Amino acid sequence: MSETTNPKRHTDSEIDINLLKKTVAGALDKNRVEIPIPTVKKLDRKRTYHAPSLRPIKYPRNLSFWLKRLYKLWWDIKEPFEVRYPHQWTWDSCAHSIVLTHIDLEAAKQEMELLLCAQTVDGFIPHMIWNHERLHWLDKILKRAYPTNLGSPFLQPPALAEAVERIASEYVYGEIDNLNFLKWALPRLKKYYLYIHNNRIRGNDSLPEIIISYESKDRSTEYDTIYGASNAGLAPMGPMSSLSHKYMIMGWDLDKIFASNRFRVKDTLFCCVYVQNLRALSRLCDMAGDDDGATFTTMADEVEQAIIKKMYDEKTGLFYSLDARNGKDEQLKINTISCLMPLMLDSIGKKQADILVNNWLLNPNEYWTAYPIPVEPISSKYHNMHVIWRGHQTWVYTNWYIEKGLRKHGYNDVADELTRRTYMLIQKEGFREYYSAISGKGERAMDFGWSTLILDMAADMQNPQT
Repeated sequence: MSETTNPKRHTDSEIDINLLKKTVAGALDKNRVEIPIPTVKKLDRKRTYHAPSLRPIKYPRNLSFWLKRLYKLWWDIKEPFEVRYPHQWTWDSCAHSIVLTHIDLEAAKQEMELLLCAQTVDGFIPHMIWNHERLHWLDKILKRAYPTNLGSPFLQPPALAEAVERIASEYVYGEIDNLNFLKWALPRLKKYYLYIHNNRIRGNDSLPEIIISYESKDRSTEYDTIYGASNAGLAPMGPMSSLSHKYMIMGWDLDKIFASNRFRVKDTLFCCVYVQNLRALSRLCDMAGDDDGATFTTMADEVEQAIIKKMYDEKTGLFYSLDARNGKDEQLKINTISCLMPLMLDSIGKKQADILVNNWLLNPNEYWTAYPIPVEPISSKYHNMHVIWRGHQTWVYTNWYIEKGLRKHGYNDVADELTRRTYMLIQKEGFREYYSAISGKGERAMDFGWSTLILDMAADMQNPQT
């Protein structure tokens, strides 16, 4: 056990795992979408996924025919500005699949099957895949602007391998001895991670680059320097939309996009997730008797060493993303949740881990709030909670990653307390998109799918050896 400041324990928040499973199952069921996939062989004609938040459109009752028509017209106009997420998002689906391994293994498998069925010939998988039954007018405009009818032209933190590993482990080592799903999924996963390796690594350090902040933490202050403007205003008028338009003019050609040097970031969060999933992919290869496992381990080692060497700042003890425009690789010294993400890595040193945990995570003037972990520390000058990934917001997904990292490096007491406080948020506010790290108030979408990751965190707490 690493030495650490002992966090104050909330003894009134012990977790009823069985009740939590029922609550999680109910929340996910509200977001369940069934779609046909007639072009895919060896799979049923329909598969299900879970949208991040599939709030139904409700119309007032007892309206006259013309009032109903007017209400529908008004709704159609305003729907793009409502907080709804009916489509399939890559990062979200990976979280849903991991949670579903505790509840419904078949549903977990179908979620990942649908995601992998969205793969293009070169291995790319969009960060967002259209739900064609729920397209509003703005979606239809974007759909015409994007280079594929399937979804977006962007990536998202590449969490697919760890989700497939959780499913495959249940099948192989549980009551069901079935390698069929793994053998179907493995070549698709390999193709996906090789796509990132071949297309997004543009330097000689093995670190992949993101080309827009949609690919990581959307509107985080971390990227304002790259954009040359604040990303806190109205999204349609903001720098992300402007950059997307410029990429459209370039024909979504990656070589032209990189050559333009408008947005090139070696993003700490993205790179750490990439490392973890290369390692998961290596283990999947071993599980399937595939000889490529060593190749992906080597790739993971190279990326991890580059993160530690190039992103670590000795003065603060934090890890910073790199501004990769024009090959300069300058640290973006903006303190955000990304700076703590290397806790999930295998080979950061004990001193580095202790600084991250004791100086930053457990510091009540930085990240250890009433409801940790905010995406920006208390010391940050940015306090706007209503713009995603800015200010004192707690997101369950990042808590989940850091909880895993804490356990990996022996901080089980801190991981347990982080899990309790995250559970308190769910008890208090339900499954929300994010929460105030100060008051615990839930914000934006309700019944938000990836916040159900608390179930997996709670399972770790009850079975710390996992």
